[in-house]
Amino acid sequence: MLSTTYTFQYNPENLHAFSYVFSMDSLMVPLMVLGTIILYGCVYFLAPHIYSFFVANEKKHEKEAKRNVIRDLILMKEVQGELEKEIEQSLLNITLQGKGA
Repeated sequence: MLSTTYTFQYNPENLHAFSYVFSMDSLMVPLMVLGTIILYGCVYFLAPHIYSFFVANEKKHEKEAKRNVIRDLILMKEVQGELEKEIEQSLLNITLQGKGA
């Protein structure tokens, strides 16, 4: 074996080479990646709920529109019935007045 003549010398100036200085600059990219992953995860899990909300809202509006059409048709039927009664009444009045003259 080779004999070594190496001796360790402590140099305090080299201590800073092994220390870690915490910096926000070094965390910016990982935080952006993590934020993007969280955002896409939220969109992935919340998108079906948001879509179903919009579909339910659209169906509710369609149902309300159909209900309004039915209400208008019922009102038109009632108005038609009243008109028919008035026409019958006026025809009866005309025939009664014609016979009496």
